[in-house]
Amino acid sequence: MMAAPLTELEAVNSMLAATGQAPVNSFSGTISDQNIARGHLANVVREVCSHGFSFNTDENYVLTPDFEGVIAIPAGAMSVNPMDPRQNLVQRRHPTRETMCLWDKANLTWTITEPVKVRVRWSYTYEALPELARVFAAVKAGRLFLADYVGDAQRERFAQEDEQRAWINLRRDQTAISDINIFDNPRVGRKLIRGRRVWGSE
Repeated sequence: MMAAPLTELEAVNSMLAATGQAPVNSFSGTISDQNIARGHLANVVREVCSHGFSFNTDENYVLTPDFEGVIAIPAGAMSVNPMDPRQNLVQRRHPTRETMCLWDKANLTWTITEPVKVRVRWSYTYEALPELARVFAAVKAGRLFLADYVGDAQRERFAQEDEQRAWINLRRDQTAISDINIFDNPRVGRKLIRGRRVWGSE
């Protein structure tokens, strides 16, 4: 039988248990420790997403101007960068729409006449993360929560070691996925294969 991914409630309960507190059956805005733990978890999730792993990064994502030539930043996007480095486009708050849009710094205008291919880094909720990312977020948030309540240097050291292991597992997994994605690109794959043959023939 397959194990279900770690839920946000389970992650918070593991943080509460580390400080000797009883688990909760659901989230409640009236339980302060639960809210503190959940806040730590949300902060670490944003930190994880900010690294731009394979699971939350899309390349060659097409953004199309609206009828006024304005390109709005998609909801949930942490960062948006043009794939073409010659395009000097940045995120900026539009003065009349009060939303984030692409600003053409080279021409000092909001008007962009053609679709733009960009690299998008998305911000996800805890339960939208893959399992290894959930585990790391829960472990790091647990260490931060533990530090709020327990002044035990030894327990802090063990928690840091757990966090480091979880981070290594996440990075190793994402590196493997990135390598697979590179070889899925026929042009890049052929270049890498040719390079390895040249290296091996020397």
